[in-house]
Amino acid sequence: MDAVMKKISSMYPEHSWELVSRRSARSVHRLIRKGEVEYYVKILSPRTLPERLRNLIHPKTLREASMLDHLMHAGIPVPEVCGHVRAGSSSALITRAVFPARSLFEESRQRQIEVMLDMSVRLLNAGFGFSDMHLGNIILNRQGSPFLVDAYEIVPLKKTALKHASSLFAQVVNIFDLSREELEPYLMQAAGIGEADAAWEMIRSQALSLRRKQVGRRVARSLREGSFSRAFLCPQFRAFVNRNHSPDLHGLVAAHRAHLAGNTNLYKVQKKTQLSTTGEYCIKSYAKAGLFAAPYAVRSWKGSLTLLFNGVPVAEPVAVIVFRNRESMLITRDLDQPDLDRFLAGGYSRLPLEERRSLAQALGGFVGSLHAKGIYHADLKACNIKVCTQPVQFYLLDTDRVEHRKALSRKRRLKNLVQINTSIPREVSRTARMAFLKSYCAITGDDPGELFKDIWRLSSGSEVIYRCDAGDVIEQWRENP
Repeated sequence: MDAVMKKISSMYPEHSWELVSRRSARSVHRLIRKGEVEYYVKILSPRTLPERLRNLIHPKTLREASMLDHLMHAGIPVPEVCGHVRAGSSSALITRAVFPARSLFEESRQRQIEVMLDMSVRLLNAGFGFSDMHLGNIILNRQGSPFLVDAYEIVPLKKTALKHASSLFAQVVNIFDLSREELEPYLMQAAGIGEADAAWEMIRSQALSLRRKQVGRRVARSLREGSFSRAFLCPQFRAFVNRNHSPDLHGLVAAHRAHLAGNTNLYKVQKKTQLSTTGEYCIKSYAKAGLFAAPYAVRSWKGSLTLLFNGVPVAEPVAVIVFRNRESMLITRDLDQPDLDRFLAGGYSRLPLEERRSLAQALGGFVGSLHAKGIYHADLKACNIKVCTQPVQFYLLDTDRVEHRKALSRKRRLKNLVQINTSIPREVSRTARMAFLKSYCAITGDDPGELFKDIWRLSSGSEVIYRCDAGDVIEQWRENP
C-alpha cells in the first residue's frame, strides 16, 4: 500500500491524506487541499498469495473504474473517475469527491426509502444489476441529489429479467421491512417485473432469506470479540458481554446465588432454570447441558439476539456466562411489565370493550409478524409474553428454543396459536380471540374462519392453564369449544 500511496502523493503533492475507513485489505482515503475534499482514493492491498495474483492480473479497482464510466454514460449519478494506479499486486481507484456531501443515514426513513427505490429503478431500467445495495453506498450532494459511490458489485445485464429485479428490490425490502403497498409504485416503473403478484412473492421470499442469513451471521459474531460483544475470561467462567453494558459479572453471579440461598428476589425456581432480579438486571441460571449440547444460556442468548436483530422486542441481552462445569447464566435488562396471562387475569374484565379488541388485534399482529418472518418460539404461551399497554407492545421471554426458518409449516404455526389460546383466561371472549386471528391472518394470508375452527378443535382436549398473582390456575372448557 505504501508504494501506491507514494505514487498518488507524487500526483497530488499539494493534498493531505485523511483515512475514511479501513477493512482488511481495503482502505478509503480523502485527499484534501485548502480545507476542501477534492478526491477519494480506494486502495486495495490483497493479503494472501491467490488474492495478490488475481489483483495483479485483473485489478478489482480497475474493474470498478470501468463500471463507473459505464454508469455515468448510462445517466446514473456516480463520482467521476480521475485515475487508476497500480504498484505490484496493490491498486487504487481515484474519484472526484462529491463535496460537500452528506450520508443517506442522516435522512428520514421515508427519504431513505425513496432514494434507494428510485436508484434501484434507474439501475434496472439502464440495464444493470446490483448485489450490494445498502445505505452506505449512496450519498447526497449539496442539492440533495443521490450519488452511487460503490460500483464493484454492479454488473451489466444482457436483458433485465425478474430474477435481477427481485434481487435488487429484495435488498431494499429487507433493510426497511417494506410492505407491498410501499413497493408497488416502484415495481410499476421497473423493467423486468412482469406480473406483479409473482414479482412480490419472489421479492418477499428473497428478502426473508437475506434477513435470515444476515441475522445468523450477526448472532454467530456475538459469541466472539467483535462490534457487538466483548469477551470476558476468568478462572471461574467465560462470558460475552453486550458492549452497550458494563455489568459487574462477579457481583451479579454472587447476588443471584445469594437470592437462591435466601429465597429472595426470585421470579422462578425450577430444576432446569432459576430466575432472579438484581437492580436493573434479570439473571437466569441454567443446569448443565448435555455433553455435546450447547449450554442453555448460550441457546437463550442466540434466541434473544435472533429476535432482537429481527426487530422483535425482547429483554435486552446483557451477557452470557458459561461456567467450567457447563452450568450457565443469561443476564438481561429487567422488564417492569406484567406477563400477559397475569395482566389478563388481573384486569381483563375491567377493560373497556374497545381496549380489549385493540389488545387482541395488536397481539395477533405481533404473532403474525413473527410467523411471516419465519420465527418460531417453541413455548409461545402467555406467561412468556410481557405486555406494555401505553402504547401496546409485547416482549418475548424464554428464548432458548427460538428458531429462524425459511418458512414455518402450518403445523408449527397452529401449535403456537393453540399455545396462546390455552394459556389465557377462559373469560377472554371468542369475539376477542377472533379479533386476534383476523389481525394475524391479515399478515399471514390465512383464512381466519378456517384457522379459528382448527384452533378450537386442537384446543378442545387441553386444559386452560395460566398464572395469576395468586399462583397457577387450571380451568376446563365449559363446553366443547
